[in-house]
Amino acid sequence: MTPSVDIAASWLVIAGTTAGGWWLARVNRYAKKLGATMAIIVLGLLIANLSGWKPEAGVSGWVNGPLTSLAIVELLLAVELRRVLPDARRLLAPFLVSVLATVSAVLVCGWLLAPWLGADASALAALYTATFTGGTLNFVSVGRSLAIPDDLFALATAADYVVFTGWFLLSLVIGRARHTAKLTSASSDSQTADSQTADAQTADAQMADVQTVDAPSASGIAHQPRSWASGLLWGVAVMLITELLLILLRGLAWDVPAIVVLTTVALLMAQLPSGGSRIACYDMGLVLIQPFFAVIGLSTTVGGLFGLGLPVLVYAFLVVAIQALAVLFVRRQQRWALVDTLVASQAAVGGPSTALALASSLGRSSLVLPSVAVGLLGMMIGTYLGLAVEALVQWPVS
Repeated sequence: MTPSVDIAASWLVIAGTTAGGWWLARVNRYAKKLGATMAIIVLGLLIANLSGWKPEAGVSGWVNGPLTSLAIVELLLAVELRRVLPDARRLLAPFLVSVLATVSAVLVCGWLLAPWLGADASALAALYTATFTGGTLNFVSVGRSLAIPDDLFALATAADYVVFTGWFLLSLVIGRARHTAKLTSASSDSQTADSQTADAQTADAQMADVQTVDAPSASGIAHQPRSWASGLLWGVAVMLITELLLILLRGLAWDVPAIVVLTTVALLMAQLPSGGSRIACYDMGLVLIQPFFAVIGLSTTVGGLFGLGLPVLVYAFLVVAIQALAVLFVRRQQRWALVDTLVASQAAVGGPSTALALASSLGRSSLVLPSVAVGLLGMMIGTYLGLAVEALVQWPVS
């Protein structure tokens, strides 16, 4: 095919994969539990591994570059600390234990596996610190900041999703197995029967928030076009300010990673009064980030994980396994509610989308909003933790 045909075909397949995954997440009960993001990735993986086709490099670069940068900005513009912190309190302790366990596991396992991982050890440590303390958004941010080679990034992405999907499914099994024991969360222990009834009555309203975490709400699209325009203006403003700051910093000979400046500017602007003008930012970010996941799926050969990618898969597995065992052990000592702990762990490993999916799949509507809140906290800190680990580690390789 000619280059123009390759480009057009790549755009069509990426758009079709994105739309197809979204549609499956709405009509198929299994895809619905995993969410639109996972459905898009799995669909892309099937297309890539069954056909051997991959998108044109220039199209993938545009999606992974400017489009994903704007998506990251829009998602972070929704993180208002004054709203996030109160909702996150009930899950904060197990979440922080998960983050600490993840960073410790990354460092210890990375040091032990460094001779096997070779020169990629520090980059993988940064990626897995970022993604397993706040989800895929941080994985993308750190990967782009460090300019990680496409083949390594594809292997790391495949291992990431294989491992965190396994932990999600295991958490679902554990949580449902203990559901008959009627374990309640620490905060629900103090609720009265009336408040529990009220919680059940508001379940439908809370579950509507599921759509805003893994897919944009239909109402937001239908009758808030001005909000979407305002959200886009906020995002463009952040990117312009970031470019100006980068020019200034480079003029001062300060080599600050662009993603650090970008996320910092976005988070600072997210705290400004908005008068509702940022109401559509999160929905818009979710729309813009989905083509990235389609490209990842379409660019990943799963079979490679059991060949050259085996060290990467083992590293990711050990990090998540140690984190899971550590948080469950501390949970027994502190007598945290099991489902609270599992949801908080998912908030770290997979971000707000998978934490919310787990809470809703376990029938815990009272954890829907807190799971999103604590997941957003992970989105705030994961990129910084990942870059800090990459800058600090110096492991022997052979």
